[in-house]
Amino acid sequence: MKRSITLLVMFIVFVLVSSLNSRAAVVDGSNRFPATVSPGQTVTVSGPAFDPSKPAVIAKLYPLGSADDKDAKEAKHAEVTAPKQANVTLPDNLPPGRYYLKLTYEGTTEQAPGELRVQTESVKVDSAHPTTAYKNAKGGFNFEVIGQNFNRDAPEDNQIYISGQGPIIKDWSADKQHCDESTSLPCLWVESSEKLHVIGYKADPYQGLLSFSVKVGAAQSAEKKLMLSRMSETGVLIFSALIFLVLGSIIYLLVTRGMRDNIIDGKRYSPFWAFFLDKQTNSYSLSKFQLFAYFLVFIFGYLYVFLCRWLVQWQFALPDVPNSFSGILAISAGTTLAAAGATATRGSKGSGPVRPSFADLITTGGQVVPERFQFFVWTLVACFGFLALLVSQNPAAIEGFPNFPDGLLYVMGLSAGGYLGGKLARAAGPVIRNIALGKDEVGQHIIVVEGENLSKDGDFFVNGNKLVIQPNATKDLVEPTPQEQKGPDGTFCSKLKITIATTANIDLSAGDHDFRIMNKDGQFADARFTADHPEITSVLDTTSGATSGKTITSGNAVTKIRITGSGFRPGATVKWKRAGATDPDELAPDAVIFIDAQNIDIQVVPGDKGSATLTLATPNGFSAMATVTVV
Repeated sequence: MKRSITLLVMFIVFVLVSSLNSRAAVVDGSNRFPATVSPGQTVTVSGPAFDPSKPAVIAKLYPLGSADDKDAKEAKHAEVTAPKQANVTLPDNLPPGRYYLKLTYEGTTEQAPGELRVQTESVKVDSAHPTTAYKNAKGGFNFEVIGQNFNRDAPEDNQIYISGQGPIIKDWSADKQHCDESTSLPCLWVESSEKLHVIGYKADPYQGLLSFSVKVGAAQSAEKKLMLSRMSETGVLIFSALIFLVLGSIIYLLVTRGMRDNIIDGKRYSPFWAFFLDKQTNSYSLSKFQLFAYFLVFIFGYLYVFLCRWLVQWQFALPDVPNSFSGILAISAGTTLAAAGATATRGSKGSGPVRPSFADLITTGGQVVPERFQFFVWTLVACFGFLALLVSQNPAAIEGFPNFPDGLLYVMGLSAGGYLGGKLARAAGPVIRNIALGKDEVGQHIIVVEGENLSKDGDFFVNGNKLVIQPNATKDLVEPTPQEQKGPDGTFCSKLKITIATTANIDLSAGDHDFRIMNKDGQFADARFTADHPEITSVLDTTSGATSGKTITSGNAVTKIRITGSGFRPGATVKWKRAGATDPDELAPDAVIFIDAQNIDIQVVPGDKGSATLTLATPNGFSAMATVTVV
């Protein structure tokens, strides 16, 4: 009996001890604290007994080596925040030193394993990166904070304060993905103790330059500056280009109002090309190109700098213009004026091929000349260099225009001087104004050429074949009309009458032909002439049954019209000016149907009764006009 009672007592004691030991297991033995903590910081304690439905926890910190309650510091805040997890916020005024932590939970007091090493190193912020933040795809701002002593182990201990606004962070994490997916913005994630990332900060209206600081626990850094741009880097560039194009379009429309297209060798050139065309030669002018290139590049540059300072840097002032900027424009404008004076004095350059091309910028009369080439290249280098240096800068750091060094200005001046020297030293080139084909009294073909700077001693080509001047001919095959202003070359003429010798073996009985005159210095001019100029003999409704005349029926419906005559070519264009209209309408290509050299059908709206005008032009620019009666 005594033995049974003894065993029962031992069993009851074992159960009570086991129950007490189970209840005492508040803190997990594997719990670890950060290597160092700071006053006000929050630390996490794990333990199997923590239950969120019972959040109350009492936490006290004891100096290492002391068990006296009068030395203890009660935590600023402590509670169970998740299953098996409690957060303890250290007192803000906790002196530096080494402490151990005791937790009282549900009547059980237990010491947490490990120690807390409290340091009072100040939080330091070196700068924001970038110093100017641009909006992200969601309209917020992302930026980094570079500094020291940020809390990597407890991200929620780090807070961003903005002067005049207070704390801004609403969510914390230790990894980037959480903040990228967070709906509580701004979100802060801690990369290391030296770098914080702020994701999705929404700026207040007109909030450009701001001051911010970082608070870790009770320690707060000094304030640093951060600029919030109103527009992205790409947005500033696109906005500058759009404003430039809008301003350019408005100015273009105002300047070209009333100007008509230029037609050269049957090809139409819009008023835009008139800014670069030299009307004396129907070629592109290098001095005009350079002046407009500098002008347009610098206008765009000024707009870009202004928008960067206004929309990115929040500087409400027009940017200054550096002296080098003015120097380049002065060189360009002076070169253009001097080139015009040289042309008036010495004569124009040779016109070269029939139609203008960009090769005109480095050629004179179809010949590449070094002074024009180097001037053109230096213009491109200056323009592209200026734009490249401008747009490659951070809009937040732009203070003004890229500076043209004195050496470059000197080189540009020498380049302009070389270009002008070439215009003065080089002889004028041939320019053809009119050309026609005829026959003399014995039936030989004659080409009559009118223009300026035409050398009677030059070489002449028809369809690529050089005309051979026979020294023993019974008459002079070239009859010149001397030019009134002869210039440096006394052989220059304003008119040449060239007889094609019968031995030349050139068929000029039909079709269009190419003519070239080449002066002694190699400069040349090309022109086209035709043996069968287009002529219009009748313009009639196809349903009228009439075979002659120039009369059609009025109306606003599309009508098929037959044009008869001679010298028509495939690809001809037709313009129709209705009665009472101010300007003619050019018919669409599919409304002009070539049948043969004598017949072309067109589809046109005749319009009201009255006198209308029809103009037909071949691809090479030869045209015929007819007055049509609309009844």
